Amino acid sequence: MALPHYRRATHAKPKSGTSVVTATLMITAPAVLATAILRPRSK
Repeated sequence: MALPHYRRATHAKPKSGTSVVTATLMITAPAVLATAILRPRSK
């Protein structure tokens, strides 16, 4: 019985939806910016 050839897993982007990295950046970037802007400035 012949075994199927092993195909290397390539980092293919999902055809529909956003990738994990993009989703993470879209969630964390506004939060970090809001924290930096709204943080009380100490003098």
